[in-house]
Amino acid sequence: MTVTAALPRVQSTITSGNVTSLASDPTSVTFTVGFKYLTTAEIVAARTDGSTGADTGLTETTHYSISPSSGTSGTFTFTVAGAALFSADDLLTFTRKMEKTADTFDQLSDYAQNDALDADTLEGNFDKSIMISQQLGEEASRQIAFAPTATFDSSASEASTITGTKTARANKLLAFDSSGDIQADQEIGTWQGAWASGRAYSVRDLIRQNDTGAVYICTSGHTAGTFTTDLGNWSVVIDAGGFNVKLTANLTIGSGEVYICPYKIDLNGYRLTNNGTLICAEIITGDGEFTGTSATESGPVSVGGASFVTPTGVQTLTNKSLTAPVLTGSASSAGSILFKEDTDNGTNAVTLKGPASTADVTLTLPSATDTLVGKDTTDTLTQKTLTTPKIADAGYIADANGAEQLVFQTTSSAENHFEMTNAADSNSPQLAALGDDTNVGMILNTKGTGSYELKVGGTLALTIALSGGNTTITGP
Repeated sequence: MTVTAALPRVQSTITSGNVTSLASDPTSVTFTVGFKYLTTAEIVAARTDGSTGADTGLTETTHYSISPSSGTSGTFTFTVAGAALFSADDLLTFTRKMEKTADTFDQLSDYAQNDALDADTLEGNFDKSIMISQQLGEEASRQIAFAPTATFDSSASEASTITGTKTARANKLLAFDSSGDIQADQEIGTWQGAWASGRAYSVRDLIRQNDTGAVYICTSGHTAGTFTTDLGNWSVVIDAGGFNVKLTANLTIGSGEVYICPYKIDLNGYRLTNNGTLICAEIITGDGEFTGTSATESGPVSVGGASFVTPTGVQTLTNKSLTAPVLTGSASSAGSILFKEDTDNGTNAVTLKGPASTADVTLTLPSATDTLVGKDTTDTLTQKTLTTPKIADAGYIADANGAEQLVFQTTSSAENHFEMTNAADSNSPQLAALGDDTNVGMILNTKGTGSYELKVGGTLALTIALSGGNTTITGP
């Protein structure tokens, strides 16, 4: 038997058609073992999950069979259990492992002096040696190796040797030291937060540069001075100023609008018209078009500071429109808004505060230029209609000077009252006594010995007086 230069490894991708056929009859789909083997025990079969990449070893007779038992090639056939393991896009791999049964290479033929030399046995041992060489060569082809032109301070063997105990290597990364030799003592890096002057940094420390937001990794241990001076000790990992924002449509920034982008703006073939203020890291025009006011290209933009409105900062907004704002109160005070007086007059303010309420209430302001009336202020009302107004006991209507003109006294459980009725042309107004009683009189009461005087057209027509117990009625 001869041994050809066939690679002792075969891979096949399982198709959806294979899966359907295997489900119906596991023997309906076969695969070729395309290399020589002395026994089927040398064949290693494995399944690789097409989604996760996880490998699963297959067991002969349990998952598959191979025929013939030896030969220059063979036929791989699934069992029911083996076929059930595979899905579409899974990978089936055959390799040859000469030491599979004992995990060691061996040569068990003993050629004695002057004995007959069996050609088949001799050729089988020669074949096995070639097959072992093929196996080692195939495995070596899948290793990471230095190129023939690589140089070393020591040797290729030392440069590629990983030293240290498993504990020392745990959770480390493979890297190369200053001599170019491989080592396993590098960690991915320790996050140190924002860069700070005066802090001691070690190799592979990670920091954020506050001015740009970029992330750097320390390449040389040092104590920080200024970032500009120390820049040679750092290598950028994430360049915040290098991020691009691409337009997906034409954009117009209106007059008075401020557009701030902390990154580069790639016009991406669209038009950007700036009629307001545009601050960004950079404008990448390309096939696009930029028109209007020039943008402020200042590199990475910091969005902090007094020029920006922050959620909790105490700041003054000028010429801003608030649409349906909600003023939320606290546990000790209702929501409120302050109206400051003219700055040339003082610093006092009027506070408009929501009341404690069991339900929402609506306060509608008049649709006219006017002044609101307070419940405890002195004001002049014009064109107001009062419907069933209530006047306190001994309350009064005053004249223009504030003097009492008509005083109202309260009677408990009152039922009878006065009614005043005006009159049309050629008729007289009326003062009447009305109430719940059938007969309601009218009392006109003077103070002290004061008399009643009735006038007609301003002229005294009748006087009624009480003197010494006698009533005197006097005419003109």
